[in-house]
Amino acid sequence: MNLEGKVALVTGSGRNIGRSIALALAKDGADVIINARTNQKEAESVAAEVGGLGRKALPLLADVGDRSQLEALLDKALAEFGHIDIVVNNAAARPHKPFSEMTYDDWRGILATDLDSAFISAKAALPGMLERRWGRVVNLSGLQAFQGRHGGAHISAAKVGLIGLTRALATELGPSGIVVNCVVPGMIDTAREGGTATRTPARLAEIPVGRLGHTDDIAALCAFLCSDAAGFINGQTIHVNGGERDF
Repeated sequence: MNLEGKVALVTGSGRNIGRSIALALAKDGADVIINARTNQKEAESVAAEVGGLGRKALPLLADVGDRSQLEALLDKALAEFGHIDIVVNNAAARPHKPFSEMTYDDWRGILATDLDSAFISAKAALPGMLERRWGRVVNLSGLQAFQGRHGGAHISAAKVGLIGLTRALATELGPSGIVVNCVVPGMIDTAREGGTATRTPARLAEIPVGRLGHTDDIAALCAFLCSDAAGFINGQTIHVNGGERDF
């Protein structure tokens, strides 16, 4: 899968799934814009890994839920590279709070990070994609789009919104050579914010392949969806969950 000459933005790529996606795209030849919210060391570490693969990396800090910060990141990226060919909307926030205690600011904060940022990033990259008649957008949704969980009304709404955005953009932009798809990770073994604990779900036995997913499992699919080989895959929501069926 040759992405030589392509520029990719991967939000939330300082660790975990985002990091693996950034490295997979770099291995396939893309230059990559690395984004972390506050951890400069993480962003620079991933950028160094991308550089070690012979690709150019631009590490940028931004809270993508803050419109001004995200737009500043996008301005810097476009000033550096001139265009963005691939947008992977991976950044997400997942604080849980019962609906009875949830404020409007709680609600808007999650939608800004998980959904609005996808709109803003894709919108910024669109002119160059239209000019070049080639583009890839991959939105990462989540299980909460399909599972209603206590304390996650705002997260579920945002994740369902990403699926709707994917379908609408796929229809509208497909004729211009831009394909848009959505990836839904299952239970993935990742380090959590503030520590190194990993997910060990009680329902592990319900995953037919018998293991948690790895970040590389998600990255491999995202890299494929960003390739020319995936040009006829458009508007799809693809689950990567080892065969789990609890939704």
